[in-house]
Amino acid sequence: MTALRRLYRLTEGVRCLTSGSGATALLRWPHAEEVGRLSAQEHAVLRELVEDRSPEELAALCPADSTASLLKTLVGGGWVATTVLCGERMLYGTQARWPPRPSPVPGRPRRLSRFVSLRQDGDGVLVSSPIASRTLRIVDTRLLETVVTAGAAEDPQGFPAEAARWLLTDLDDAGLLATAEETGELRGAQWSPHELAFHHDSRLRRDHRMGEDFGGTYWATDRFDPPPSRHPVWGTSDLSLAHPDLERLHAQDPPLSVVMEGRRSVRSYDEDDPLTVEELGEFLFRTARVRATGQDTGLEVSDRPWPAGGAAHELEVYPLVHNVRGLSPGLYHYDPHEHGLCPVPATATALRWLMTSSAAGMTGSATPQVLFVIATRYGRLAWKYQAMSYALTLKHVGVLQQTMYLAATAMGLAPCALGVGDADAFTAATGLDALEETSVGEFALGRPASPEDGRRV
Repeated sequence: MTALRRLYRLTEGVRCLTSGSGATALLRWPHAEEVGRLSAQEHAVLRELVEDRSPEELAALCPADSTASLLKTLVGGGWVATTVLCGERMLYGTQARWPPRPSPVPGRPRRLSRFVSLRQDGDGVLVSSPIASRTLRIVDTRLLETVVTAGAAEDPQGFPAEAARWLLTDLDDAGLLATAEETGELRGAQWSPHELAFHHDSRLRRDHRMGEDFGGTYWATDRFDPPPSRHPVWGTSDLSLAHPDLERLHAQDPPLSVVMEGRRSVRSYDEDDPLTVEELGEFLFRTARVRATGQDTGLEVSDRPWPAGGAAHELEVYPLVHNVRGLSPGLYHYDPHEHGLCPVPATATALRWLMTSSAAGMTGSATPQVLFVIATRYGRLAWKYQAMSYALTLKHVGVLQQTMYLAATAMGLAPCALGVGDADAFTAATGLDALEETSVGEFALGRPASPEDGRRV
């Protein structure tokens, strides 16, 4: 049977720098590590590692013990990727994420970590975890049974049995196997797999390159047209809303510190004296209108009362009207460009589903006089940003909700941000493609049942 070989190469983007004192450092933004004073032979090894090389090939340039020591340092620091071959056929590869964790405890049960995910990646399958030090990319899929069973299948057919043992060792060393901390300690048990993966993948980290595969890369510029600023389905508004007098608001509004100290969530409403359409218009004018427009590399951008990453303003506001004087009940889309409303055709069943699924997050039995469903046209962000787009849209929801809280408090109304919502209910009510636009937040509003609760502070 053909023997196994392991090849090493420096991770893409690694640079070597030698100081005037002769010390050598490895650099890959934003990390650096000194590896000491290297001999000319060891420098030759580093230069050779721009390509895949075996320890035997490197030993021809440098004594075997020095080569082994240097490779250990490079592996320990996360500076190299490895490839395992059976003859000339690639079985799998490893790629460092950050310096490895402490060595695993010997003798513990071997099973995959609950944080591990497997997904297709080109012609291979990527095995990764947000808490692992390395990812593995399985090219020969006959090894997948060994991955999934974490070693129960140690006799794969078609290549040496030691391939499974090598793979199991690499899974263990990378931190892809389960640990007691995952469920036996709060620090591990508190994370669900999807929340930990989302946190990890949407933050800047060692294997992210700002402007290349993370952040504002404008990756879609030459592939897709940027989504327009105006909603492509609802278009312009059918119902114009009144514009409040800004000079009056400037003169009569309470100070910001008073509004912030007076802010609280109110969940009961005066159904005999409901919110008026004029107040709804003032609230939306204060919180969500377009104040100015512009261009960013072909993407239409805008200025609004709340800040947004790249000024893309991907969020859309849908008032679901239950009891507003001067406005028929139903679902509307707010047009921030024209400051108006466009009715959204939806069945009574879909509207009940949309309201009850969101109001379930409120204590008590009151129904909001208006439920603002906040949706994201995700492509407005994802056209420009990579890896962080969904995290950014959730941050925008929080910013918009706080803006709504402050405006409602200044107006003496009853505001309440909701913690739950049903994206399927939004899709059923609007008929929109959930991959293009989906709900991500909800906010309840009405006139408070108690004047004390909604006093204009």
